[in-house]
Amino acid sequence: MRYLVFLRGIPGSGKSTFVRENKLEPYTISSDSVRLLIKPPVLSITGKTVISQKINRRVWGLIYSLIKCRMEDGDFIVLDATNAGNADIAKYRKLVRTYRYSAICVDFSEVPLEIAKERNGKRPEYEVVPETVIDELYSIINRQKVPSFVTVIKPQEFHEKIQYKPTDFSNYRKVHHIGDIAGNYMALMQYLACGLNDSDLYIFLGDYIGSGTENTENTEIIKFLISIMCRNNVILLEGDHEKSFCRLAEGGEQNKVSEFANTWYDLTEMEQPGVTKNNVLNLHRKLKPCVYYKFYNKHVLVTHGGLSSLPENLVFVGANQMIDGVGEASDAYLVAESFNKNTNENTYQVHGHRNPENIPIENGRTFNLCPGKEGFLRIVTLERDRFHSQKIKI
Repeated sequence: MRYLVFLRGIPGSGKSTFVRENKLEPYTISSDSVRLLIKPPVLSITGKTVISQKINRRVWGLIYSLIKCRMEDGDFIVLDATNAGNADIAKYRKLVRTYRYSAICVDFSEVPLEIAKERNGKRPEYEVVPETVIDELYSIINRQKVPSFVTVIKPQEFHEKIQYKPTDFSNYRKVHHIGDIAGNYMALMQYLACGLNDSDLYIFLGDYIGSGTENTENTEIIKFLISIMCRNNVILLEGDHEKSFCRLAEGGEQNKVSEFANTWYDLTEMEQPGVTKNNVLNLHRKLKPCVYYKFYNKHVLVTHGGLSSLPENLVFVGANQMIDGVGEASDAYLVAESFNKNTNENTYQVHGHRNPENIPIENGRTFNLCPGKEGFLRIVTLERDRFHSQKIKI
């Protein structure tokens, strides 16, 4: 999911050990590893092998590109580097905003200087950092603060802070899961004819506007979502129709602007009550890649695209995989079967996005709310004892 984690500490403070012990290697970009990818160790004037310091610009340019590349897919990212100065972290501020990431700094500054130096001396020869450099970095870390857009935690807090735990929604009377609206405003209004009940929770699965739909219907949908987006009992997920716009809205770049992104831009330019550019941008900042909740004895995962399993920690699943789903569009049935097989009898999932074969709403413990070729608005409600599904056609 969209987390950028900076490890901050002097050489020998335990950052790389922390990565290994927490099995974070697949998610980690290490400055030392990138240096060795660019250039192998070289001889110093003392005859020892060292990592070259003449390639810093190339190293940090490549690291920035790698982080940007992973952010485009909404992946969980760890940057294993000293990250001593304020500017070392601040240069990622624009990327964090553009791709709507949460920035976390794991602070290793409490490790005593002498212990770090002792550990540093036990490294392979080419990895040993001169003690004068360690002293300088230690001084910088103690003088400069982490930028304000980053939340600072201690290593022992990592599992508690970086953990996607199910939210208990058992205080609600009922949970409504509303599938891909795709411009079908009249169907949505038919379902919500009596308005939103404060005792109920409403989860919208994304793909709000439709291609080829009358622009007035798309506009009315956006106006409605803007009117409800700040309610405590409303959760709005991000669909693939919204994904391109979210990036563009924050000043990001994209080589190919999708038809839906263009439609969103058209809506932001409309001069009418209830739809201003800021309204729409604020709406997009409300969109989430998933919601995972507990309702009495049931656990329910809700994404736009659908997953084949429920990992121990959803943080490690890329946001784009939650939005686009696992596998291809034609794999919806197989993904449902895998999820049903890989999870226990009290775990369910609800998704939309893909249904080329017009499979039923319910497939074991997986509910597919993509309208497919039928064009129906699909909805699943969860009460204390059971799920109930329905389809609305206008």
